[in-house]
Amino acid sequence: MKQIISIFIIALLLTTTIHLQSTAQGCVAVRQMGGLGAMSPSGSYNLSKGDFQVGTNYRYFHSWRHFVGTDEQPQRQVLGNAVNIYSHAVDLNLSYGLTNRLQLNVTLPYVHNERSQTLTLNKDSASKKLTRYSVFAQGIADARLGLNYWVTDPAVAHTGNLMIGFGLKLATGSHNTSDNALQKDGTTKSSINDQAIQPGDGGVGFSLEFQGFTKIYKDIYGFANGYYLFNPRESNGTFKSAAKPGLAGYNIYACPDQYFVRAGFMASVLKAKTLTFSLATRMEGIPAYDIIGGQVAYRRPGYVVAIESGVSYRMGQHSISLFVPYNFIKNRTQSAADKADQNLQNSKISDVSKLVHVQGDAAFADYSISLGYSYRFAKNKKHA
Repeated sequence: MKQIISIFIIALLLTTTIHLQSTAQGCVAVRQMGGLGAMSPSGSYNLSKGDFQVGTNYRYFHSWRHFVGTDEQPQRQVLGNAVNIYSHAVDLNLSYGLTNRLQLNVTLPYVHNERSQTLTLNKDSASKKLTRYSVFAQGIADARLGLNYWVTDPAVAHTGNLMIGFGLKLATGSHNTSDNALQKDGTTKSSINDQAIQPGDGGVGFSLEFQGFTKIYKDIYGFANGYYLFNPRESNGTFKSAAKPGLAGYNIYACPDQYFVRAGFMASVLKAKTLTFSLATRMEGIPAYDIIGGQVAYRRPGYVVAIESGVSYRMGQHSISLFVPYNFIKNRTQSAADKADQNLQNSKISDVSKLVHVQGDAAFADYSISLGYSYRFAKNKKHA
């Protein structure tokens, strides 16, 4: 018991001293949780008691295609006023085997995000010429602690198993970074960055997670993993803009829930089964309403569905992996703020034929890249 308490104290000291982060899926600010990779059947999929595993993961995406619902807005590209987001994120991951079935995980991320946008200067108002400029947000983001437990003892479950987990997301990333933004008169002014590029969301949340795999045929395995992040705090106090009359509160950035689910197949090749290929379908997004907490705040809800190809290679205690999900469905759903604005406008309209529908847009990436490396400090150098 003293050992478990000591490990938790060390993890908490690491996360509160170094602070930490997540990433986004374009304007729909999905925070990367990390630690949910495919399990390789070619090696020991669990950490034995006393084993450590350290690793790092780099992620990148560029969002630029705007959608309202599932309808793309190609005119944004024609007019040249599309918002572009470039995101680079690096995670430091640490895992420790408390027992052969119970594992502690700590994720410490760092992010560098750029938001490229346009503005019509006063001197160009007649010609409506657009000037493009960028703002940046970088730093440590929201740290994550997690406990995972294998339902069946890995010593006897060689062809399939299920892991359940509980995670804690700390509000260590800044949710109110600012940068010098271009103004209509040509000057710059320090302004709060958009929610999409903030390192953190300002809320302390908790997640329920699962991972599982089963042998299908010879060296082919099926797998699935996912989580749901509950963010009970309604908003983080950062203003998006001045509130519209009658819509107070909907101008403040939300601390939104998020979800992720992934399922697919993997197969190991080579004589030592050290090279593994995978193919999966995945879905991730931000719901319009949180399960716990208030709903009066601003967010861009939506989701993407992707087909993900992956490859991983193990050499001794070293492992490297590359995953590239391609988003074939992008959906910016109607938010609570959209519906409140819509209801307010329609309450003043008596002619049913003139009722309005309010739904904002969001920029999405076509694909993302995730490159990872890990090293295991194991008492038994030979994999189970």
